[in-house]
Amino acid sequence: MRFILSTHKPINATYKDAETGVVQYKVRSPIKVHELISTISRRIDSDIPRRNSGSSQHGDSDGGAATVDSGRFGHLAQISWYMRAPSVMRIGGKDIDPATFFQKPKVPWYAFPERIFTAQDGKEYRWCGGAYHTKLKLNDGSDTVVAEYKCKSVGLITKKRDPYIEIFPPFEHMVDEIMITFIFVERLRKNRNDGTQQL
Repeated sequence: MRFILSTHKPINATYKDAETGVVQYKVRSPIKVHELISTISRRIDSDIPRRNSGSSQHGDSDGGAATVDSGRFGHLAQISWYMRAPSVMRIGGKDIDPATFFQKPKVPWYAFPERIFTAQDGKEYRWCGGAYHTKLKLNDGSDTVVAEYKCKSVGLITKKRDPYIEIFPPFEHMVDEIMITFIFVERLRKNRNDGTQQL
């Protein structure tokens, strides 16, 4: 399962299925005065009836997508990045403290800010990476790669490619969890590359 990003900024992009060409996820992160809020939406299957109250829909494109996607999208999660307060993750209508949800293993000051979390399947997973990629692995010593994000390449050294995130079998069932946690750690990676303070 591979998703192609519409921009080189994962927190402001659409995520298009590489096989079907259909946008499956959208992430918006409009900047406000004292906070940055990332809203993650996912495509709703067409056979699911609309609620009278109106499900969260976004028919416009995000993050510089070239075309308008008219599919139905529902709210999946939101991450609020505050400048003077701890960040907050909102999933399923519940506020979650990232400091509690994620473990922060000790790494050298110059290394990628790794994060460990326990998924709904009860297993531990670990986000790790570097300047141009991010990997999610099972945190059981097996070094099994669950998902991998690779930044855009202009083709000078490696083959030209758009940025993408790939989820490997048999972990496709946890794609929502992967997307939510990916957006969080990707923001950390960007801060690390920019030399700004980690959240």
